[in-house]
Amino acid sequence: MSVLFTDMVGYTATIEKLGEEKSVHFARMLYEMLTTVVQENGGAVRGFAGDSIMAIFGVPVALEEAGLKACRAAVALHEAFAEAGDNIEARFGVRPIMRVGVCSGSVVVAAVEGEAGELTAVGNTVNLASRIQSLAPEGGCLICDNTRRLVEWRADLSFEGEYTIKGVTRQQKLWRLRSMREGTTRFDVSVGRGLTRYIGREAELSTVADAFDASATGLRAVDFVAEPGLGKTRLIFEFLRSEKSKPARIFTGHCTSDGQQVPFLPFIEVVRNSFRIQDEDEPEEIAGKLRAGLERRRLYTEENLGLLMNLLGLVPPEGSLEGLDGVLVGLRTRDLLPALLKAQCDMGPVILLVEDIHWIDSASEDMLRKLIGGEEFVNLLILTTRRPEYMPDWFKNEVVQTVALKPLSHEDIRNLLQSRLQVETLPGDLIHAVVERSGGNPLFGEEILIYLGEQGALKIVDGHVEYDPDSGIGVLPSSMQALLSARIEQLRPEDRAILQAAATIGRHFDPGLLSMVVPDANQTGATLERLQALDLVHRRENSSDYMFKHVLLRDTVYESLLSDHRAELHLTIAEALERRNANRLPETAETLAHHYLQTDRTDLAFRYTALAGAKSLGTYSHDQANRYFATALQLYEQDPDCASDAAFAEFLGNYALCSNISLDIMTTINLAKRIEPVLNRIGDNGDHVLFLHHYVSCLVCNSQFHEALRVQRELTEMAERLGDPKSRAYAMVNELSVAIYSAPISNAEFEAKKKDIETALASFDDAYLQNFFLATVGWNELTRGRVVGARETAELMIEFGKRHNDPRALGYGTAMKALVAVVTDDHDAALKLSEEALSLSRAEFETAIAESSRVAALVALERPGALEAVQEYVERSAADGCTLFSGVPQTMLGVGLAFQGQIAEGLQQIKNTIAMREAEGMQIGADWNRLLLSEVYMQILSGEGGASLGVLLRNFRTLAGVMITGEKQIKELIGKARENPQFDTDGHYYARGEMILGLLCKAKKRSQNAIHHLETAHRLIAPTGASPMLARIEEALAELAA
Repeated sequence: MSVLFTDMVGYTATIEKLGEEKSVHFARMLYEMLTTVVQENGGAVRGFAGDSIMAIFGVPVALEEAGLKACRAAVALHEAFAEAGDNIEARFGVRPIMRVGVCSGSVVVAAVEGEAGELTAVGNTVNLASRIQSLAPEGGCLICDNTRRLVEWRADLSFEGEYTIKGVTRQQKLWRLRSMREGTTRFDVSVGRGLTRYIGREAELSTVADAFDASATGLRAVDFVAEPGLGKTRLIFEFLRSEKSKPARIFTGHCTSDGQQVPFLPFIEVVRNSFRIQDEDEPEEIAGKLRAGLERRRLYTEENLGLLMNLLGLVPPEGSLEGLDGVLVGLRTRDLLPALLKAQCDMGPVILLVEDIHWIDSASEDMLRKLIGGEEFVNLLILTTRRPEYMPDWFKNEVVQTVALKPLSHEDIRNLLQSRLQVETLPGDLIHAVVERSGGNPLFGEEILIYLGEQGALKIVDGHVEYDPDSGIGVLPSSMQALLSARIEQLRPEDRAILQAAATIGRHFDPGLLSMVVPDANQTGATLERLQALDLVHRRENSSDYMFKHVLLRDTVYESLLSDHRAELHLTIAEALERRNANRLPETAETLAHHYLQTDRTDLAFRYTALAGAKSLGTYSHDQANRYFATALQLYEQDPDCASDAAFAEFLGNYALCSNISLDIMTTINLAKRIEPVLNRIGDNGDHVLFLHHYVSCLVCNSQFHEALRVQRELTEMAERLGDPKSRAYAMVNELSVAIYSAPISNAEFEAKKKDIETALASFDDAYLQNFFLATVGWNELTRGRVVGARETAELMIEFGKRHNDPRALGYGTAMKALVAVVTDDHDAALKLSEEALSLSRAEFETAIAESSRVAALVALERPGALEAVQEYVERSAADGCTLFSGVPQTMLGVGLAFQGQIAEGLQQIKNTIAMREAEGMQIGADWNRLLLSEVYMQILSGEGGASLGVLLRNFRTLAGVMITGEKQIKELIGKARENPQFDTDGHYYARGEMILGLLCKAKKRSQNAIHHLETAHRLIAPTGASPMLARIEEALAELAA
């Protein structure tokens, strides 16, 4: 509904002059005129107070165009009084001038004068309309931003300013209604802002149209690539305004040069537009819109509402994300966004436009990759624009068609000039000058025409072009940037100042924010009108924002600023943003960080950069989070006073968590050394505990087990002093993890700590720690040789993952089953399970474990390219610092070399791996390799493998040495491995040792000894179930019994 208020300027003074009798006639005349105009435009008068009325549009019958009718009535009111002005003045001696205000929104309709009374409107919209009317200029009309959205393409509007209105919490953008455009279209408006007839891209338009048709049966994407100014955005604009695209819902997202660190930036814009969320909406309003939109799409849950609120940087409803950590929130957000898009596609054709993807953030890049690589979409056309230097890895997908825009031909440029100047013929000198300088770039060509006109070298007289080539060539800058700079320099100083402030905000800018940062806020609207007339800025479609004509123009303006003035503008903008968003600062953390980073306010730069990093971490956008955190750390190191100890400790906890779960482990390892004095000063602190926990985990991943043990003991002591369940749980999980690799503890001690952790975890929700704990328990079972326990823990993790919809637990549980299969020689199952784990895993840790099992299985199965795959994995792990994961692949690299006939090299690789694990302090790893090496020796001694004569000859010396000392070495290796207190005497590794000894005795014809060892091995292995290892033992026993 729309509400219109109007009153007469100077009414009280006029009534005093007229006297009582004439005043009655004057008031009746006003009422009749006002009522007539309102009714003629579909409204109803519901209040009259002498000189003023309240009119409502949309009651009693709802009107689809209530805002449009209210604005028509407002314009008609001024026209009616202007037309009758002479007659009224002759009759009453006064010429009435009206003020009008229009506001649109929700109202309560009721009969306030009793049940039989007329229906009228009450509520905030009515009150706001009255306030707006009081702010209107004499003879003018102001409308609210809601009304502006309703009449965007049918009215001539200009920004009036952003006002604080009594009773309204947020400032309100108000717009001056100047006239109505009857019968206009959006393209008519676009022509008014300087767009000319479209020329020279018919084939490209046809390509988009064909892709749109094809999207009815499956997703299609068109990738537009071109240098700046060649018309990517204009081409898409032409398609989107065509009849072909009218059935489609269009969602647009923009990437920006200063927004590359904001996760999901273009998709946040899509969500806001899809749910019709406005900048001025309060969090409660936003939640209501999201709830209603999710319900319409049949996707409403409290969790989904919380995910979208979190994505927008707002506080989710209480309990909506309970039990979810940043990883799960991020992963489920990544599932929800495509689900929202699919729900929209189920209702009809959808066009998703993502502009300037050469500036895309990595989270959005992953989302586009997922959408384009998916198979579940129909009715979806994705359009992207980019510059040639960026080449996404999905552009070769069969559903993607790349359209490379080339410079326009000479003929096209000539037609462009004719269209722009609206003439039939052009001077040859002008055509030559523009074609030569523009190089076929339409933006440059248009700017040249504008510049020549401003310089007086080009005029249109009686429909003909007058061009002075001598002065034209002399004044024409040689490049587009130089030309744009020259145009900016010619502006009035006050206009240039506002343009510079706008450029500092960004290519797209809010006029309300702009008015808060310029010297004379009241002149903002008038200045923007002048800049629009000069074709420098224009209004964004379906938005109250303005934008520069082209990003090159914005960049030219911004780069022209001196550093001191630029910093002043950034500071002013940041302070204005803080005032505007005082109750929702996290929503704009990235923008505030960007602006404060350009100033000397390191305290606020640190605060918002750290907050932006935490936000990114909360959506599982590690690349962006790590960059924000690295910037915040640099600020702190340059100015330690920029953050309190508490704030810095919280930052460190977040930074270490991000580094750990993204496997960027060297960041935390290097960071710990740099900030050790600060941590010592901070002392016992919950965030300090979190940092040390993640530091220990990173040290373990880097195979620094001795240092991990030292730091873990420090962590345990701190957690005990603090005494809270969370600190103690984080410390104890680390204790168990480190004990697996270094300073092992007894089974009884492990079980006791395990129970303590379970008790502590019951007191708080922490999906990360719960997963880490289960993984540690399972890994402990496997390292001790308890295969059944390891399988059971893996199944527990998988069940936990299914119950909590947590892909980490699903992925790790499946990867652990793959590791068990590797250990039990079931390499076919290991390969299948590891590939399944890779398909389930969506976090780095699970993916690394699954890939480790996969390459190990490839070697054991002697698959083509296996040796290269395992070598590449080992090298990549070393480069990333994640050497823990390369333990099994390093061993299998030796096996692979032996399989390829490089027996000496293979044996040496395994020996080197044993020495490496010993040096690291990972006794368990060294002993695994001892068992494997002993098995290789046994196979050589028993003649397994059937090596060719060439292989035997090439490795004669090595084989001879094994034949002489192999049996002794096997017994020594197995004996040493059995000394490991972590190996369960009834477990898998004891069984493997017995199997190797039994097969060795069988090869040496010592049957009784062989049977003894093999029967012992069978007794230990049989409870673990069928496996190739068990089959191998049974086959050997059968042969001995024959």
